[in-house]
Amino acid sequence: MPENRFLSTLGRADAARLGPALRLRTLARDDLVASEGRPVERVFLPVNCILSVIAVLRDGREVETRTIGFEGGYGLLHALGSPMSYERVIAQVPGDAYELPLAALAQAAQDSPSLVNHIVSFAQASLIQSAQTTACNAIHGAEQRMCRWLLMSQDRLGSDILPLTQEHLSIMLGVQRTTVTAIAKDLQGRGLIANGRGRIRIIDRGGLQRIVCECYEALEAGVAQMVGFSPAEQVG
Repeated sequence: MPENRFLSTLGRADAARLGPALRLRTLARDDLVASEGRPVERVFLPVNCILSVIAVLRDGREVETRTIGFEGGYGLLHALGSPMSYERVIAQVPGDAYELPLAALAQAAQDSPSLVNHIVSFAQASLIQSAQTTACNAIHGAEQRMCRWLLMSQDRLGSDILPLTQEHLSIMLGVQRTTVTAIAKDLQGRGLIANGRGRIRIIDRGGLQRIVCECYEALEAGVAQMVGFSPAEQVG
């Protein structure tokens, strides 16, 4: 099980500042981490879960703007500025995450310039992912985007078994469920995945990498540039 990268790369003094306020929490699928239009009260730092950051339109439609796994966290930048969330954040894949009161991180940052720099680096990595995902959603086809989602989920979980439903994938990709069903059936027919009830098993990672758009590598490279580590290293 991977540790959270934000926490594991803290300096000793900063780790000591945050340690007493950290709590390990198990998140179930669809647990709400943050709501649009409400202040963020807690920072979540995934260990083996995946958070989905979702933009919600006035008509109720939802589109994922980025995912967060063990390589980062949600709420980091809120500790340095406005605590208000303009996104909905849910646990897309269940698992454990460290929970930290936003006030505790904000106070620790006031006392430590090195912690501020650490927060900014990880926040920049998240913003890079958001920008690249926005471009990907606008330009690339659903099959390429689904392959990107599958590869990124495998990177963050370090497992071939992904507890993902087609209903959730349709929300994450911003397409109809019938579209996800058709793509999954095609990928399974080509021997790349096995599609089961409530989960997808990756059989041929190389095959998915040959289909996926350039955004997958760009996203991984952006994270590595900012924080010195790519989630893809988890699966080697």
